[in-house]
Amino acid sequence: MGRVEELLAKQKQIEEDIKLAMEEERDAVVAEVREKIKRFNISATELKGLVKGRVTQKQVEDYLKRKQGTKTAAKKSK
Repeated sequence: MGRVEELLAKQKQIEEDIKLAMEEERDAVVAEVREKIKRFNISATELKGLVKGRVTQKQVEDYLKRKQGTKTAAKKSK
């Protein structure tokens, strides 16, 4: 077995170990986060934007259009 194959096998094993460790630690992390949310009185409204998910290309394009429009309006008012 060549060095590359050896390293790829190690990489695969490490990735599997990471996945297993994340599964094992997930419940404890969720419990810790819940406890901190209660302790700091964080509301669902404050977390709303964090859970939204991925930004679509359309959202990016709309944002850039608005941003460009703001720059144009600022230049015209000067």
